[in-house]
Amino acid sequence: MLRNRINKIFASKIFFIIFSVLASITIWLYVAYVENPDVSININGVKVEFINKDFLADRQLVITNISADTVSLRFLGKRNTVSHLTNTNMTVNVDLAEVKTTGVFQLSYTIIYPIDVNAASTTITGRSADYISITVDKLEKKDIPVRGTYDGGVAEGFQAEPIEITPSTITVSGPQEELANISYAWVLVKRDNISKTYEDELPFTMMDVNGNEVASDKLTFSQDTVRVVIPVVMVKEIPLTVNLLPGAGADSSNTVYVIKPSTITISGDAETLTNLNQIILATVDLSKFLNATSSDYQIVLPNNTNNLTGLTTATVTVTISGLESKHMNASNIQLANVTAGYSASIVTKSLDIILRGKAEELAEVSPSNIRVVADLTDLGATTGTYSVLAKVYVDGDLTAVGPIGDYKVTVTITKD
Repeated sequence: MLRNRINKIFASKIFFIIFSVLASITIWLYVAYVENPDVSININGVKVEFINKDFLADRQLVITNISADTVSLRFLGKRNTVSHLTNTNMTVNVDLAEVKTTGVFQLSYTIIYPIDVNAASTTITGRSADYISITVDKLEKKDIPVRGTYDGGVAEGFQAEPIEITPSTITVSGPQEELANISYAWVLVKRDNISKTYEDELPFTMMDVNGNEVASDKLTFSQDTVRVVIPVVMVKEIPLTVNLLPGAGADSSNTVYVIKPSTITISGDAETLTNLNQIILATVDLSKFLNATSSDYQIVLPNNTNNLTGLTTATVTVTISGLESKHMNASNIQLANVTAGYSASIVTKSLDIILRGKAEELAEVSPSNIRVVADLTDLGATTGTYSVLAKVYVDGDLTAVGPIGDYKVTVTITKD
């Protein structure tokens, strides 16, 4: 039974097909690796590489044209040797050490074999080129300005300052003809809605005078990237205001002020501007004027901020309403802090004082309520006649009435 099955297998068509394939492979392996005959093989696309390029750079020379980047080679050798050759594991090297001037040169090349292939075991029977022809020109250098642009938006409430590029120029080396086409190097920043200062190292592109890209593999650069900074600052509209110092019956309840301009727009870092809600121009002493005053004040900005509006002063007009004024002669003039060892006499016998307050309170004021005091502390140990600032007091319960303006008295100092 078993023998019949075996006989049937050997007599089948499938058996003969399999047997034929195995026999063919065996014969091929024997011929290829036991007999190992000589065979010929073509290798196309073998890369041309240049050695000793530094020699050209040292001599201020540059290659501007190459006859071929690759070559095709035909080899004759044992099958198990040449079968290892491919265009990825071998190159041809061209030595530039002897190129010392400009011109056209035909240079021989050396075939670099894979490490596991003995060059002596193969014969070169054909080449697509016997030499590599190169054109050599003078190497020139040119300083090129670097420009840049920001292709994107800034977040609301922020402002981008002019782009900063470091270095501002780069040195380009290459053939004179190539350099002549270059006008500037271009850097493009692509970011959207930036809200803080942007910094990065970015590549650049060579451009001609018309803004077209200059593409060349014959150029070298002093550096491959430049430092790009786009300062971003916060922008904020800030109200202008003043402090009111109450006096002579006037305070914020009966005082109105107008500031022109009422606001300015400034820029600065977010940390500074976030908590800045007003700029105080000055403190206005309401006792220094009768009914109204108008003055210009410098707009003083916090450190590290910029005034985008451009106005450096603001006009403040202050108006007091609902109060009356009254002139009164004051003769109660006193001296304070006379220096020990010295005597002081009052030359001024009376002063015309202007008082302000509500009408009903002014009506209650009499000369006996007015007291003028001149402080002589600042005179020290001096003698002579001096004009001294004096302070006017309204005694009694008339706290909502006060003097307007400044007053002086004349005193004479003598040594005891």
